[in-house]
Order: sequence, then C-alpha cells, then structure tokens
Amino acid sequence: MEPVLRREPGGVLGPGGVVRAPFKPRIRFLNLRCVRARRTRRVVEVVEFNPPSFEWRLRQVERTYDDIQRLRLAVEVRVKTTRFSLCGLGHLVPLKEASRGACPICGSPNLAVKELEPHPILPDVYKGLAGLERLLYKTLYGMVREHPLWVNYLSMVKGVGPRIAAYLIVKLNPAKFKTVSALYKYCGLHVVDGRAPRRRAGEKTDWNPEARTMAWRLGESFRLKGGFYKMKYHDFLNESRAKHPGWTAGHVAADARRRTVKLFLSHWMYVGRRILGLEPVLPYPCVKDPGLHHCIPPVLDKGGPKEKEMFYDAYLSAHFKREEYSYWNEMLAKWLGGRKAGGEEEEEEEA
Repeated sequence: MEPVLRREPGGVLGPGGVVRAPFKPRIRFLNLRCVRARRTRRVVEVVEFNPPSFEWRLRQVERTYDDIQRLRLAVEVRVKTTRFSLCGLGHLVPLKEASRGACPICGSPNLAVKELEPHPILPDVYKGLAGLERLLYKTLYGMVREHPLWVNYLSMVKGVGPRIAAYLIVKLNPAKFKTVSALYKYCGLHVVDGRAPRRRAGEKTDWNPEARTMAWRLGESFRLKGGFYKMKYHDFLNESRAKHPGWTAGHVAADARRRTVKLFLSHWMYVGRRILGLEPVLPYPCVKDPGLHHCIPPVLDKGGPKEKEMFYDAYLSAHFKREEYSYWNEMLAKWLGGRKAGGEEEEEEEA
C-alpha cells in the first residue's frame, strides 16, 4: 500500500497524518562531588530520551546484524570448503581449482589433494546464524518502517533496504550535517590532492572508514538493484569511459559508483532535511548551474504518477523546476522501457 502524503500546519509529512520531526533532548548538567578525591565531576543527565533511545536501539540492532552476517559468511566458507592441498611439510591450503602445481606457502611441488568434511556442528551453526540474520533483518524493517525518512523517501528508492536505511537514519542523518560537502567528507568521498583519501599508518583520518564502506555498499546496491540511480550509474560509466580511455575497467566502475553515491547523498540531504522540517541544502550543481538538466532533482522509483506529483509538490517545488522533474521521470521511464525491451529482468528487492 502506497503511503499517503499530506501536509498539516506545524507538522511534517507522514503516512496518513502528521509526523513530528525528532526533537533534541533537553540536557541538564549535575555537579556531583567525589568526597575522597575532593573534586567535582560534571555529569550529564538526559531528561527526554525517546528519539535518541530509538536511534540508539536501531544502531544496536544494525550493528548486531552486521556482526552476525560477517560470522555467517565466515562459517559458510568453512562449511563449503572441503578440498585442500597438502604438501610434505604439512601445509593444508584450501583448493578451489582442479589441481595445484606447488604449495603457495613453501613452494613444495609434492602435493596431495585431500577431501575433508567439516565438523558436524558447523552446518548447524550456519543454519542458526542464518536464522538470526533473518530475524534481525525483520527487526530492522520493523523499526525503520515507521520512521518519516523511510516512509516519505527511502522506501520509494530502489537499492535502499532496511539495512542501509538504518545506517542512513542513525549515522548519516541529514540533521547532523550542515552542508553536503561535510557529509561527503564524513563518508570519505572528498578529494585530497586530486585523489580519494587513503588511510595511512600512524595518521588519524578525518573521515569515517565505516561510513566509506557503507557508501561502497550503497553504490553496489544501486548498481545491482537500483532504478533511477542505476540509470545514472550507467550514464556516469559511459562518461568515464569516454573521458578517460586509459583507465582500467575497475577504475571506471569505481568512479561511476562514487559519483552515483554522491548524487544520492546530495538528494538525501535535501529531501531528508525537508522531511525533518529543517532548512534544505541544495546540491552543488543546482547552486552553480541551475539550468535545465544540469540540476538533477530527486526522482522516486516506486509509486504512480499521482504519488510522484505529490512528492514534488511537498518537497521539491520550492527549489526545483517542474520541467526538470518531469524530464528526469521521462528519462527513467524510457530507460526502464529499453531494459524490458532488451529482455533484462527486474532484480529482487534490496537486502
């Protein structure tokens, strides 16, 4: 069932009614005296904790899901790996190919192929972890499904599932960043001396490696399962190939993925702040060159023409031209029609 978008005085859009923006908790400072040390400690007491409590619990579930998923994948490898090469020095190395000429550890040419079955408990552990992963995924969806950022925007963007939405709502919340460039830098998508920043030994990073990993996952999700952003990924891919013929295929794909994620994050900042009742932040191209087709507005993948028009009237009409919005919706419809005519099947829903 498509969400009903409606605006009421003093509120923000919500499903069938008013959904207030999350408030900031009132914080009271208490002075507690430590008798033995004879000094005063300043302790923070949070009076109202409902929205922060929700984000804290959502973050807990999201991180637990990530931990369980990594463990499940590791156990899956142990369960499915049954062929090994054994050299004379006793080096047991997993064997994927049919045979191996020498030991990759010591270089010994005398190798024997061993078929080993995993411990009987490992398949049971794998099934248990897979069940926990499904349970946590359902829990994540149950938590984010009532959030206004999910209801009014993220739920209608292909490539963004509950796992990524939870991270966007908690860690990359538009209310936490004043500018789009600040969000880019936090995710490690900025440029240092003409190149993407890298972690160096002994140096503290000024960006979040976890957020950068999540941005990569988001880009891959758009590439595999996206709608509008998958179309833009292919556009950026073709542009990079034409502009940089000397680049490798991996470099071109990374550049297209990076540009796609930055486009979405700029839309996320604008729409998210509008939903939360904050001052919107326009994407940089819309400020520098607001001409037709250069300033790309947020486009929904799900919902009919009526829902998309309501979305435009509610959030985009103040800063984006209707011609631009209609143009990109038409481009998306043509691209999807070309995919269907070419026999490309729609992929399953994002994870």
